[in-house]
Amino acid sequence: MKTLLTINGSPRPNSNSARMLEAFEKAAAKYGIRTRRVNLLEMDLQMCRGCLSCFKTGKCIHKDGLNELMTEIKNADGVVLASPVYYGSVTAQLKSFMDRIGLLGEAHGRSLRGKVGGSISVARRWGHLMVQAEEMLWFDRVEMVHVGCGWCSATSTNENDISGDTEGLGYPGRLAENFALLWGLKDGQEQ
Repeated sequence: MKTLLTINGSPRPNSNSARMLEAFEKAAAKYGIRTRRVNLLEMDLQMCRGCLSCFKTGKCIHKDGLNELMTEIKNADGVVLASPVYYGSVTAQLKSFMDRIGLLGEAHGRSLRGKVGGSISVARRWGHLMVQAEEMLWFDRVEMVHVGCGWCSATSTNENDISGDTEGLGYPGRLAENFALLWGLKDGQEQ
């Protein structure tokens, strides 16, 4: 069974990013893909100091759960990153995750290489392309394979609610289907 960690970069509980991940996780389960959600909000991630201790010890100096998460990622088949657009970029929480997991992956012999990843973004008006680009370029930098579906993104209203974006809410299902197609899980047909 294939396993993906879904990484919620939103600093808000019950966020639109969480809703998109929930839709992805439900669709992935139909193809027999197991998921486990990681809410970065719950981790109190520290920023990378650029000390490169991870290259000497194989571990990050911060004691905030990221070393254990790195072990989970190494054992998974890939990750799906989700972030709202915060001032035209990914959230600080997701950026810290990307910086530190990227370096840890290199310190662990490029252990992310060949894994697969998907990217999800949510915005009130604009910024999807920047967040999608940041996530996709990170996958490229850590030598992962990006699975796309166009852009898996949803746009909210002034009430900060993506419920009205029916097209955007359909993208997580297509993303899950494309993971299934890549892995030959019944030619993308639901099980």
